[in-house]
Amino acid sequence: MRFEVAVATRHLVAGKGQTVLTVAAVAVAVTVIIFITSLIQGLQTRLVNDFIGSLPHVTVKPAERRPRPLAATGARVEGMAGTAVQETVQRRDSFDDVEKLTQQLAQFSGVTAVVPAIRGQAFLVHGARRFGVSVSGADPAKQERINALQDDMISGRWLSLGSDEIVIGFRLADEAGVRLGDRVRLLSSEGVDGVFTVAGIFDTGQNAADLGSVFTTLRTAQRLFRLQGAVSSVLLKLDDPFTANQVADAVSGSLRHKTESWMREQASFVNGLRAQSSSSAMISVFALLASAFSIAAVLIVSVIQKSKEIGILKSMGARDRQILLIFGMEGLGIALVGALAGCGAGYLFLRMLQGVRQVARFGRTDQLFPVSFDPAIFLGAAAAAVAATMVAAVLPARRAARMDPVEIIHGN
Repeated sequence: MRFEVAVATRHLVAGKGQTVLTVAAVAVAVTVIIFITSLIQGLQTRLVNDFIGSLPHVTVKPAERRPRPLAATGARVEGMAGTAVQETVQRRDSFDDVEKLTQQLAQFSGVTAVVPAIRGQAFLVHGARRFGVSVSGADPAKQERINALQDDMISGRWLSLGSDEIVIGFRLADEAGVRLGDRVRLLSSEGVDGVFTVAGIFDTGQNAADLGSVFTTLRTAQRLFRLQGAVSSVLLKLDDPFTANQVADAVSGSLRHKTESWMREQASFVNGLRAQSSSSAMISVFALLASAFSIAAVLIVSVIQKSKEIGILKSMGARDRQILLIFGMEGLGIALVGALAGCGAGYLFLRMLQGVRQVARFGRTDQLFPVSFDPAIFLGAAAAAVAATMVAAVLPARRAARMDPVEIIHGN
């Protein structure tokens, strides 16, 4: 093996220009793959966090109760040939044994947070203005594990919310002319109203949430929607939001409750993420192909240039396997050095982009280029480049191994 390594090293050192260009081709391909994949993955992470950061991954609701026809009960009624079933409307179902259900849901794989909650519709009234809002009631400390509202607060407080206090979005506050500390009235869909102090104002970056969401404590929501001691839904947070469909189906099949998955509710958004991932994969594949073709071309030229040397080596007793190993090692050396250089260049480039900031609302700053420093991206790009380079080196290596030393020496 020392002979093959020595000859391969000598070839690479002797052809400095070709070696540098070939290594650069591999490095550029690796850098492009890391750059594109890290940017798209970072962008997807930001989009997911911004889009579903205030949403539960899975929502568990009571199963709908369906009325039974009188005939199904076994009762006989004189003069009644048949019965018609009419679905009830505006029935409010709830979970009464909240503690037991919470324990059951916490046992499902991937569930990191279980939050009993009440969600309903109401009107926020301030002076002569009235706005339709969605009220979410839960323990603030537990609710924080679902929507991370504390990071979106621009004024006031949230975690220490009192029973006579609420927090609202900044767009709703602006439209209603409400400031921190003002008193507003909430009129629920159950006809219960109350006066509350605005204790906090948030900005999630989502117009729908900032204009139409109100957060209260669980007890306050129970009073507003006449659900003393009960909840209307249980919110789940998962360690991987993209397993929401599987967890929702598992809960529905095991506990027979109605479930809602954010992936099914936001199907168009999920399809957009998949399209981004597919585009990233296609760009990476074409970058690898371009690198592989350039490497194959350079190695083929190298075989032609060194044909006489190959002939001399074979006439001195070098076997076909050794010649194949020589050019295979040349390709491996180029691949390894190029992959390492590409990983280093990609890391430095991403670090530079990570430091670029942009001004957001309310004096905040945010990354202009969200990036992901996932080690799997770097390892995957390097492995793909090495594999593509070795495949590209096979053809010229086999050609070199099959050369006839007699024909080469005679100039044929």
